[in-house]
Amino acid sequence: MSQQQEEQKAIPLDKLTPQQLLQIKKQIEEEVQSLSQSLSQFRIANAKYEESKVILKRLDQTPKDNDLLVPITASLYVPGRLINPQSIMIDYGTGYFVERNTEQGSHFCDRKLQLLKESQDKLSNIINQKKQFMDKLNIELQKRVLQVQQIQQQQQQQQQQKKQ
Repeated sequence: MSQQQEEQKAIPLDKLTPQQLLQIKKQIEEEVQSLSQSLSQFRIANAKYEESKVILKRLDQTPKDNDLLVPITASLYVPGRLINPQSIMIDYGTGYFVERNTEQGSHFCDRKLQLLKESQDKLSNIINQKKQFMDKLNIELQKRVLQVQQIQQQQQQQQQQKKQ
């Protein structure tokens, strides 16, 4: 949907009831929270790819037939022997593994890091836009509360004047 179509469908905030404003605010807060969690996951993935690049550099400097521990899970390691430090297996996802050299592995990590950075930037912009809209909602809600308070004060003053 284009920006122009969105603007045509947009309803001015001053036309909405306070209940509708609160409902929209709650929905946007939930969206921001969900998007922030996704952004956090991107940062974790980013850290893992950075760590992989460091490990690949160390692997290049490791001698042949070196004994080491091979991670099976995050907390389970088995003893292994490094036969060819230049040959690695890359997990491309969905169960596909490809044998590459360490330089290709490093390029793979670089591409993934670039994709993650672009996604993080887009997500950060979306979160900022939603936060700005929430600020507008809060300002409109404050205006409404002030209007209600002023009306109540006027009514109280009128009742006091009638009593006198």
